[in-house]
Amino acid sequence: MCHGLALFLWATDAMSAPNTGAVAGCRSDVSVPQGGRLPSSARLTLAPLPHARHVGLYSIGSIVEDHKRLVANSGHTLTVVFTFHDWVSDDDWASSSPHFRTFTDPLEASSVSPLQLAEQVRSEGGVLAVAWVIQCCDWESRLFWDGFRKPTVTVERLLRGDFDSYITSVARQIKDYGHPIMLTLFSEFNYQVMMGFGKQGGTWLDDVDHLCRLYGDPTWPDGPERIRDAFIHVIDMFRQQEVRNVTWFMYAGSHYTNPRHEDSNQWLHPKYFYPGDEYIDWVGQSAYFVDPDVAQHIRQQDLATSIKEALEPGYEAWGSVTQRPFFLPEFGVLGDGLFSRAHIIEQVFGQVLPRFARIKAVALADFKIAEEFYEVPRLGTFEDETVAWKRAVRENPHYIARAAFKGRE
Repeated sequence: MCHGLALFLWATDAMSAPNTGAVAGCRSDVSVPQGGRLPSSARLTLAPLPHARHVGLYSIGSIVEDHKRLVANSGHTLTVVFTFHDWVSDDDWASSSPHFRTFTDPLEASSVSPLQLAEQVRSEGGVLAVAWVIQCCDWESRLFWDGFRKPTVTVERLLRGDFDSYITSVARQIKDYGHPIMLTLFSEFNYQVMMGFGKQGGTWLDDVDHLCRLYGDPTWPDGPERIRDAFIHVIDMFRQQEVRNVTWFMYAGSHYTNPRHEDSNQWLHPKYFYPGDEYIDWVGQSAYFVDPDVAQHIRQQDLATSIKEALEPGYEAWGSVTQRPFFLPEFGVLGDGLFSRAHIIEQVFGQVLPRFARIKAVALADFKIAEEFYEVPRLGTFEDETVAWKRAVRENPHYIARAAFKGRE
């Protein structure tokens, strides 16, 4: 699977808008569910603070080493650490009987489990955020795009209840852990949902004859409706197990809802996905961008924009749906490795992010895979970058030193 910075390769280039007949009957005047919420004292969740924000790490694979490295380079506690723990491994992607990885199984390419890592992060003043990702798509496989290779773990099966026993087992593990943890079910859900249309929920957005008629409400786009219902189903199951220590979040990709971005689509607006404040504690998106004042050779030209273009459209779209605090789980300053990013690091953390009042947590992409494949150099590639970080973040009182929570353990 491809996590973050989703590379759709040749398939993206072939995208086209759904035909007029496909959207017949779909309505755009939808409203977000309104509902009550369990009293905050009954739950233990990451707290958004009025004039401060959490800052931390995003890493997959070598996360234990990356955590130590970023703490050393930044000189401060990482209050949010974000990583992935897929339901099944890549090797089991198409298996008819895959091994379902619980939160006591090791993280991919690591010897520690999510719960072990959560405890390590907690002991240092932070909280672990996990993309507990159900399968969707094998973005880099031509066999997948040609329809010959299909996942066996799907949203459609989740909604039928096929994985309820597995979900319950993980819920109980997290309940027994007892300390705060953050969870989401999809990495950059707007990309996952593109393959969530059709009668069986496994058809590409632009290949279906009907966007809204084959699942649930016949006037609601089927892909977003499935993603919404998947969150509701899983969260309701956690509630049945009386799990109170999970902060639920959902996040989209970089440049979300930006009409100039190649993956923009009117049916991917958050109003179609969001299950409501009754279910979700934090919302957000990835943000990958470059320093617009420095000419660099970046392969991913669709991401080679200013942070304003990468972030503002999605931030405003979410703001039209909910005022929940905003989380940037994948935050990457792209670069070709030939020029220091000190200027943009200091500008973004010191001046730009404070302008977005709802942004309350940021996780910096800082790991080997991001550096080697996704053009996100490690912090400190140039010495003046760590100096810029110190001025903009470490010495900035708006970035807190320990994670803050609502509720009691």
